[in-house]
Amino acid sequence: MELEKFKALHARFFGKELPEEVLQSEEYEAYADAIHEDEACYNWATAEKLKFADFDYESYCCIMMADKVFESLDEDGEIKYDDPGVVINKWDEGFYGIPVHNGGATMVVINYCPWCGTKLSK
Repeated sequence: MELEKFKALHARFFGKELPEEVLQSEEYEAYADAIHEDEACYNWATAEKLKFADFDYESYCCIMMADKVFESLDEDGEIKYDDPGVVINKWDEGFYGIPVHNGGATMVVINYCPWCGTKLSK
């Protein structure tokens, strides 16, 4: 899908209560598919979400890392240690880790981004 078409559909669909007939439409399905299958659409939509939340996504190695770190934080900006949906954490000291969901706060510290392969600074 062309990015400009995606942006127009995003303005129509994102963050709105949509009736079932819209959710079942070919146009909505194409929009939803583009988020998951088109890197440019995903990157743009994710950047918009992070900008709206005033999250400094540009300081991360890639948009996927920024998004996953953002998703790992609660409303107060604290790490959600007990959330099994969290796939990565970043500590204030600059360390990154993959949580081990064993009921505690166990993490496996990583040195490279799992999505883009960039060496992570500490």
